[in-house]
Amino acid sequence: MSARPTPADGVIQVYTDGACTGNPGPAGCGVILVFKERVKELSEFIGAATNNIAELTAVELALRTIRDKSLPVRIYCDSTYVIGVLTGTLKVRANTALVARIRGVMDTFADLAFEKVRGHAGDARNERADALARQAVRAAEKATT
Repeated sequence: MSARPTPADGVIQVYTDGACTGNPGPAGCGVILVFKERVKELSEFIGAATNNIAELTAVELALRTIRDKSLPVRIYCDSTYVIGVLTGTLKVRANTALVARIRGVMDTFADLAFEKVRGHAGDARNERADALARQAVRAAEKATT
């Protein structure tokens, strides 16, 4: 595996994760975008959903946040399912409308690629994206109690 490009290389690094309490259950997304010296974190509650929907929605949230589609983008994701259905290496059997919508957004980028990272294996930004997704779920659960 080659070395990761750095944000200083002019590459937008994106770390995404989704989480839910139960499957399906209350779900959230966590996203970290890194470009040059800037880091942006997003944490969003998406309501009742499956873990796969939360993972996919995190990618969609990230892509919709990026304004300059001409810059190279690398998405680091711990979901084999997400990478597979979005890149076409896995057949889409569920969540077809969501996958189609995300693929449509992906098509607007000049240079977009995914890289699989091992979940819960010490990748600090992947761990942080997971924490942001879980934080969104906890905050929503607190708001309803």
